[in-house]
Amino acid sequence: MPLGLPSHLAARTTSTAVARAGHAIAAVSLVSVGIVGLSVEVSLPEVALWPALLALLPMLALLVMLDRTPSRFIAVCYVVIGGLGVYLSTLIISTELGAPIAYDDYVVQLLKLALMMVVGVTPKARDAIAWTTLGYLAGELATFAARATVGAGWQFDGTPFAIYLAIVGTLAVVGAERFTTRASQSALFRAAKDEQLAEVRAVFESRATALLHDTVLNQLAVVTATPDARISHEVRESIAADLAMIVGEEWFAVDAPGDGTAGAQRAELLRRAVAEAGGELEVTLAGDLDALETLPRETADELVRAIAQCISNVRRHAVTTHAEIVVGASPEELSVMVIDAGVGFDVAGRSGGRLGVGSSIIGRLDSIGGAATVWSQPGKGTSVMLRVPTGAPRR
Repeated sequence: MPLGLPSHLAARTTSTAVARAGHAIAAVSLVSVGIVGLSVEVSLPEVALWPALLALLPMLALLVMLDRTPSRFIAVCYVVIGGLGVYLSTLIISTELGAPIAYDDYVVQLLKLALMMVVGVTPKARDAIAWTTLGYLAGELATFAARATVGAGWQFDGTPFAIYLAIVGTLAVVGAERFTTRASQSALFRAAKDEQLAEVRAVFESRATALLHDTVLNQLAVVTATPDARISHEVRESIAADLAMIVGEEWFAVDAPGDGTAGAQRAELLRRAVAEAGGELEVTLAGDLDALETLPRETADELVRAIAQCISNVRRHAVTTHAEIVVGASPEELSVMVIDAGVGFDVAGRSGGRLGVGSSIIGRLDSIGGAATVWSQPGKGTSVMLRVPTGAPRR
């Protein structure tokens, strides 16, 4: 559900883009003034304009610093030292040319533009407008002081003022749009968070339902089938182990691929789980059991529980003494086939009402991005295909 950047990151990203665009314009303006000055220097050797260009070098250096590490201190230095540089450059040009430089000369306008493009230091639009205003006033004050030094009066320059209004208008629009979209974006992110929490809750509810069936309900079935209500030592240990697992909360732990139990130990855990679920049932394990090593712990645990439930179903319902488990693997997924030659059942007629199949097998694998497929016919046995991804669980 792509929602774009969060509001606080979007504001900083937008302000950074606007500031860098302004700094690029300022750099182009200063370089253009330098090119013009060098051209005049070459065509009129008697006119020494290089001191005017040197006066702009600190301004250019501060502009680079402001772009790389923006701060209020550097911005203030840029405006103050830049204004002084504009004053000296305008004064030197006027002195060398023997007449006050025109107030609307394009060189002067480029210098004023470079000062205005200090733009923003913070993400707030009003701060960017304030810095732009400060740069505009510094440029006007510098050129006025330079012209006054050589005896010329102040004249209003409409072009820099129009550029200033355009910059302020753009910043105001950006700020207004950011303000109007912030509330709606926050609502979207809250909705996305609620949806994600609902998905996580559904996964763990499904896992809890499957675990309830695998432990409590199965143990109750064993207890009710025990003659004289006497529980054997083995059954007591099994019940205690199930309670410890539920109380200890290991059943919802999530680990990365390769974490937790090694492949050989997982194969042994599978044998143990199958033996406990099968009881007197003879179960044959075949295939690539070491492929369990490729699974994340969460996926491996859920798969082992689903296999154990399949074997428990065979023992309780299939009326057979033998079942077979075949493990196969590919780079993308691991598959397990549980096969019995028992009485079978009508899948279409009974799967919807079987908690063991629906929650403990199909629902369990669905919660980790896997899938379970059941084939069965009355009198022809049952086959269950379990497939899980070898990577991190897909929700």
